[in-house]
Amino acid sequence: MQVKYGIVTHCCTLALHLACATLGLKEGDEVICTDFSWVATAYAISYTGAKPVFVDIDPDSWCIDPQAIEKAITTKTKAIMLVHCFGHPAQMDEIMQIANKHNLKVIEDAAPSLGAEFKGQKTGTFGDIGCFSFQGAKIAVSGEGGIFVTNNKDLYKKALLLSSMGRTDSQAVFWSDMLGYQYTIANLTAALALAQVERIEELVAKKREIFSWYYERLKNIKGIKIIKEKKDCKSNYCYPSILLQESVKVSRDEVLEKLKALNIHCRPGFPRMSRFPVFEARFPNPEAEKVEKRGISLAAAGNLTQKDVHFVCDSLLEIIK
Repeated sequence: MQVKYGIVTHCCTLALHLACATLGLKEGDEVICTDFSWVATAYAISYTGAKPVFVDIDPDSWCIDPQAIEKAITTKTKAIMLVHCFGHPAQMDEIMQIANKHNLKVIEDAAPSLGAEFKGQKTGTFGDIGCFSFQGAKIAVSGEGGIFVTNNKDLYKKALLLSSMGRTDSQAVFWSDMLGYQYTIANLTAALALAQVERIEELVAKKREIFSWYYERLKNIKGIKIIKEKKDCKSNYCYPSILLQESVKVSRDEVLEKLKALNIHCRPGFPRMSRFPVFEARFPNPEAEKVEKRGISLAAAGNLTQKDVHFVCDSLLEIIK
């Protein structure tokens, strides 16, 4: 499926807020949200006055668990905010079935998943609105930037007004008919983003090659779980990730520290957003807790060679053994 309408924004956080505002989320509403993401996912909900309700993740993809969504629905639930975590597609068939059953809106935080697919369909095209990022750590970059996409013409028209100060010029030049925001992107930055999007298949192929090097070296190592694409999914492998099992006695943070000393920069798993002071936890979310404490995203710059990846793997294995 191809999206019909898009609005390029200054960053993906603004695209996510634009999505929430366009759907009319407000104080008293609840939005079911993954507990494992960069906090912009939840803040975008909170900007509208609505409350994010954090649920657990699938241990094999680190994406939101559809069963956890179903259990969290209340009379206040108005929408689902999912993330295609680190380029791995969420289980969109199950999620859309739940949304349709309960008449819920769906926002896809597809920030890291440009080029990824679920059952042959691109991420970001299943729900009411999808949002992508062109921030510097993503697969396609323009320094900063995001995009709001939808196939709903009415949502697009409303989002277009909201993103440009509600300006209509209906009564005079620069006339605004509604409270809006200045969320549009500069032309030069947009041009950079477009150039990256036009070569997304090439970029995905490179990331998948890097993952394949990691997978071949680490797939049989006791104590390491590699997060790989599930059936019917095509990940862009923007961030090849592993989970250190309990049999590994070295702490995750010590592993990262020792790798950094070798000039190997890897990332820890996100802390659970439900622990942040501005939010509240309704569910314990044990799988998200495991990734918070023992998850690692491995170095994956697009210019890495197979020799570089072998160096990372050799160093990692030396540290954990």
